Amino acid sequence: MIAILADAFVKATVVLLLAAGASLLLKRSPAALRHLVWALAFVGLLALPVASAIMPDWRFAAWPRLDVPVTFDAHQIPTDAIESTANAVGAVPLTLAPLPAPSSVSAPVRWQLQPDWTVLVIPIWLGGMLLVLGALALGLARIAWLGRTAQPMRDTAWIALAADLARGLGLRRPVRLLQSTGPAMPMTWGVRRPVILLPADAGTWPVERRRDVLLHELAHVKRQDFLTQLIARVACAAYWFNPLAWLAAGRLQVERERACDDHVLRGGAKPSAYASHLLEIARALRAAPASSLASVAMARPAQLATRLLDVLDATRRRDVVARRVAVPAWIAAAMVVLPLAAASPRVAEPAPTPKIDTIPEVRTPRPLSSMKGKRVARDTLKGCSGQTQHTRSSTTAENENLTIFVDVGGCSVRLAATGKFAFTEDFTDIGSVAAGAQVVVEVDYGGHDRRVTVRPGNERVYKVDGDVRPFDAEAKAWLTETITYLLRRTGYEAEARARWILDRRGIRGLIDEFGQLQGDYTRRIYYQAAVESGKLDVAAYEELVEMAARTISSDYELAELLIAVSKSQPLTARMQAGFAAAAKSISSDYERHRVLTAALSRPGLTPAAQAVMLEAATGIDSDYELASLLIELNDARAIDDAVRPAFFTAANTMSSDYEHRRVLTAVVGRKGASRAMLADALASAQSIGSDYELAELLTQIAGVYTVDETLRLAFFAAAATISSDHEHARALASVLDHRDVARPVVLAVLESAKGIQSDYELGELLLTVIRRVPLDDAVRAAVRAAADLIGSQYDRSRVLEALQ
Repeated sequence: MIAILADAFVKATVVLLLAAGASLLLKRSPAALRHLVWALAFVGLLALPVASAIMPDWRFAAWPRLDVPVTFDAHQIPTDAIESTANAVGAVPLTLAPLPAPSSVSAPVRWQLQPDWTVLVIPIWLGGMLLVLGALALGLARIAWLGRTAQPMRDTAWIALAADLARGLGLRRPVRLLQSTGPAMPMTWGVRRPVILLPADAGTWPVERRRDVLLHELAHVKRQDFLTQLIARVACAAYWFNPLAWLAAGRLQVERERACDDHVLRGGAKPSAYASHLLEIARALRAAPASSLASVAMARPAQLATRLLDVLDATRRRDVVARRVAVPAWIAAAMVVLPLAAASPRVAEPAPTPKIDTIPEVRTPRPLSSMKGKRVARDTLKGCSGQTQHTRSSTTAENENLTIFVDVGGCSVRLAATGKFAFTEDFTDIGSVAAGAQVVVEVDYGGHDRRVTVRPGNERVYKVDGDVRPFDAEAKAWLTETITYLLRRTGYEAEARARWILDRRGIRGLIDEFGQLQGDYTRRIYYQAAVESGKLDVAAYEELVEMAARTISSDYELAELLIAVSKSQPLTARMQAGFAAAAKSISSDYERHRVLTAALSRPGLTPAAQAVMLEAATGIDSDYELASLLIELNDARAIDDAVRPAFFTAANTMSSDYEHRRVLTAVVGRKGASRAMLADALASAQSIGSDYELAELLTQIAGVYTVDETLRLAFFAAAATISSDHEHARALASVLDHRDVARPVVLAVLESAKGIQSDYELGELLLTVIRRVPLDDAVRAAVRAAADLIGSQYDRSRVLEALQ
């Protein structure tokens, strides 16, 4: 058990030190990214023992041995001592140790029993883990009690504000608002049914503080911070003996709160006002006893000083972690944890003592004279693949040694070389072997085997079932078949062999060879050699693209070949169709993206072919990959009227509001975008569910383009889908930033403003209209009609007084 815990300590330390190093390198990056690094470290800590149990051991001589064996020399123990303790039974294992002998030489040696205290490691470790888990259970019980005693929030303003902010964050899970009976610290907990707890006096808070607190807590819910905290607590319980785990848990909390503060500031909060809210909440409120062990509280006094400095620092980056960053981070974490879990020390195994009955029998070679006149049956590898479905191949090169083997059906084919050697020019035989080297080619057919050993000077020893035979024409034919089989199966020397086939047999000979190849990598190497030869005509290119789509099942290998083809040859109409069909057969979103990007970037692509390839792009499930493809296409060429419908059809298949907005931002930001293109982008924007993302897009459009009659209907139709009053008002106000806004557009702004429920937001928007737009009778009447919808006497009075 000591070895297990010591091994866990070392591996956990490696993971946590790597996370600390990554966090230091990312100190100028957003807090959300550093929080992801620490969260992945804790997931890795919990995954280490599971991965170690299911993965094979990777033995390393340099990996430290952490076992502590308890041994003794049996030859030093008197026989009577052994016999007297042979039947001893106890709860604690006993070892024998000699007592110091008296100074007299003739004094007898005396022995005593000593307990092995290493068995206490298990209860100590279990006790520490149960103590930490018990504290966590106490915290969970405390928040469960708070959830039962607190009252549901009944203030409709709070409920409406929470709903608006949740929609803006893209939250689809319902969030319960609870109000404590006392001065409780704002906090959140829950995974499937998240809860936000507010203090009893929350109803007296101003609107700005309500919005900041709710946005902070909803950010915790969006980011699943409660689940992350539980994972960190469980990991700390398992590794309680490692101080780095506790330090890492503290860093996780710090970066978590910073990331949620960034959410609030990115949502439009003033840094100075938000810092004041944090300070007042931390000074006036405290988390309920033991609840902080399980819940996610808003403001801990111990962390407040650094948080306030971060909030007021205008140079800090406050971005969220995009999927294109999070996915590689998870992959990198797996690439660290899995090999680390499998690492173990190399232990020398004692050689078994040979027995007389296990000594192998020495075979007496049969005299050559006895083989005269006997004919060896012709063996072939053609029937091997039909026996079973099992196929395995490998090529291993280390220093100057090489091993190539294929296990297929009931046959095992192997080439093993020690030292340098070379094939013949046609790759059908061993041409030369360097001094001190040798090459062994052997086939085990299941019932019998053949082997040839080639040494320098073309010395060859050929054996069938262990009997030496002459290396005659039949043996040479067998060797040719075996070497060709290995090269076709493994792809070894594929490029050189493909060039030789091209030079001697021409392109038709290479295409004929395609039908004999096995394995996607081998096929791709031979296909690519044909592409790079410069000997293919248009018909051969077309045939090769169609053949590759039928015969290569690996997404990566097929993508590599198609990209090579697109770079070397203009795509004819038939090849364009072949590319689209091949792209549809690729299941990997990344590889399909690569292939379509390569094809769509080529000149001479017909609008019909572009539309077909964009149709193939709709099969990309990853919103990030699809968005990247559409942005690359938009940057590479203007989207004309023939391609525009297919482009926006693909854009509308994305479920991620962020990626959808990213595509439309690229479209409207492209210099020279037509009004028809902008109108289609606005129509596509209506399917964006996030109020924040949609408002960002509309604000960008209004900032770059004047919303005239060609865009008015599409713009305000998109604005009408925004349910957040704040984002709705922000989008409408952006239209007024231009001078000389046409009266129909101003009236459309005022008409759309009637959908704003918040008195404050509507009042602020109407004041913006009054300040920026010339007021004629029609505009005044529209402002007054919108002001009549304001329920707050204070906000309505402000608008009417400014209207005078």
